[in-house]
Amino acid sequence: MKKNLLRNVLPLAFTLPLMAQSFGSRADEQDEMAALVALLEEETMLATQTKMNADYVPGMVSVLDAGELAGYGIQTIGQALNQVAGFYITVNNAGAPLAIVRGAGARLGASNLKIMLNGVPVNRAIDGSADWLYRLPINQFERIEVIRGPGSSLYGEFAFSGVVNVISRSDNKLMATAGSHNALGSNLMVQHSFADSTQASLNLSVWDRDDSGLKGNPDNFAHSNRGFSPGAIFDREQGTLALAKVEHQGYHLQLQYADVERGGWYGRNAAMPASIAPRQETFQAVNVDKSWQLTPELTLKSELTHTHSQLTEAAYLPIPAGARGTGGQVVTINQYRQDGNTESSNRANISLHWTPIVDHRVYFALWYAHSQVDSAFGRFLRPGQPTSDFPADKTKVLDNSSRSLTSVTLQDQWMLTDELELTLGARFDSYSDWDANLSPRLAAVWRVNEHHILKAQYAEAFRPPTLEEAHPGPRSFPGTIFTPLSEERLNSSEVAYIYRRDSFSFHTTVFNTEIKDLIEFLQQPGEPPIWHNNGDITTTGVELEWKQAVNRNWDWFANLSYVRARDHLDQDKILIGSAQWQARAGISWHSDKLFHHALLLNYMGQQEGSETVLKSQVTREFDAYFTLDYTLRIEQPLQIKKLEMTVGLKNLTGEEYDTVPNPLQYPQGLHQGERTANLLLSYQF
Repeated sequence: MKKNLLRNVLPLAFTLPLMAQSFGSRADEQDEMAALVALLEEETMLATQTKMNADYVPGMVSVLDAGELAGYGIQTIGQALNQVAGFYITVNNAGAPLAIVRGAGARLGASNLKIMLNGVPVNRAIDGSADWLYRLPINQFERIEVIRGPGSSLYGEFAFSGVVNVISRSDNKLMATAGSHNALGSNLMVQHSFADSTQASLNLSVWDRDDSGLKGNPDNFAHSNRGFSPGAIFDREQGTLALAKVEHQGYHLQLQYADVERGGWYGRNAAMPASIAPRQETFQAVNVDKSWQLTPELTLKSELTHTHSQLTEAAYLPIPAGARGTGGQVVTINQYRQDGNTESSNRANISLHWTPIVDHRVYFALWYAHSQVDSAFGRFLRPGQPTSDFPADKTKVLDNSSRSLTSVTLQDQWMLTDELELTLGARFDSYSDWDANLSPRLAAVWRVNEHHILKAQYAEAFRPPTLEEAHPGPRSFPGTIFTPLSEERLNSSEVAYIYRRDSFSFHTTVFNTEIKDLIEFLQQPGEPPIWHNNGDITTTGVELEWKQAVNRNWDWFANLSYVRARDHLDQDKILIGSAQWQARAGISWHSDKLFHHALLLNYMGQQEGSETVLKSQVTREFDAYFTLDYTLRIEQPLQIKKLEMTVGLKNLTGEEYDTVPNPLQYPQGLHQGERTANLLLSYQF
């Protein structure tokens, strides 16, 4: 049904520009965009909840212009995050996004990033996931704000290694895309201002793509000629997104809806003969907020949010027929497992912004959240036989599990002198089913002069077990060994230097991070799964960033990251999934006022694998690789003003590479890399 909708909408996007009667100047649009980006950076609130220039906030904050990223061929939010210094976004066996930040993340049991859409948290309390958001088309968004490093002092759980806030666009534009593997997509953005000062905007997106045709590496059963490995990767995907915003007399209402269906990729435990049952995720949110200016110095804000999500994971093959299970018995038939659940969350918060004097700002917030598992299920699928549903104690999370969270946040920002600002902050979180926690932060920003800025910060973060980790079915997996869990903890210190001029900026950040008690669902081939804490990790490194406009026609950016990630409990002391070197670089060239060329280079250094000994060959270190993308944007094709055409070629060299698996069911890694092409038509009305 979705593909038929796409094929009906797509011709409209091609024919609508031919009806255009009003035209605009490209030079004027560039000037307006430059002014807009400057304003956005000036008003980022992610790091302190107060409007500040991104260079002046405590810690390192990246503000990504989605339009600029699209000009480099970036297509999704996940691809955009991969351009942030120190970030590496890949996937696990089941195709779920895996964020490795400053070397850590390949083994985390849940998300190490707090993910928000227009300020609304979207991480699921059950498992911390936000898979669908990583897959959203970049064309629907205006910017992405990223805290690199812990953010628990403001945002609590999941803000472990960073915080991401994705801001949607509000303009009038229609877009259509087509590309490799029968990829089709349509994006519509509409905004309107009414006579009574009411403002409304609507964002709609539909997309669809077939399987890529990539072949996976052998799984752990291939050595005995069991199963279906090596086999195809089932990464087809289709999705729908709808966002609505209304502002009236200071009230802000948001409605959010997303529905994403995709294949099971490599197969969680073993290669699959076909995409037996896809992964289906639906997310809905209603958010309303209102601010009151009580006095010139005091502002009160209240906010209410309700979210509902439903997740049905892709079916996977636990053990292929002919292989022995963990109990030593030979499996006689292929049966596929599928799990799922629904979750509801309600949040309320009240915050105060107080400026007693010009150089002193105080932020206070009181939060309450309640999350509940509305239903949970598990089942076995046997070809040609009825579905077999699990009993309640065998589901991955117990039905009706719930959690309430009460939080208090206090932050104090002082301009000690005209050049030196000090930020002190802490958040206290109290869980109904877990311990309480205090997350402090101390930061200083010294504006040496208009070109030189120095920063220093110490911050702590934590993540308690998710509902799935804290309340699993006692028989969720055969032979599972449960041990008492502790929350994950992170301490981070960083020092940064920024040099900036009108057309040039340089950032360097030196960091040291200590991580304790990573929560891990360890599934070693041939052994019972284990829920436990496992982690005594330190990461030390440096991030370098350059951005420069050479002249009106040439500009470029680059970032380089080095990290030394040590796992003191590992055999060779190197953290699994970490790579010492990462680099990205992009160069943009306007050959004339209508043609824009862009090259994007991504480099990933040698990635650490596992030292586990299996009957199959295990990759200890994954080779370094690089990809090169080219994008051409043409203004006013066929002399149709307000129309843009973009042609993108990704992975020009056809580089194929392998990445670390999770769990270790694909001992030689997850095979990735393909060359693709896409076409985008965009019309501003």
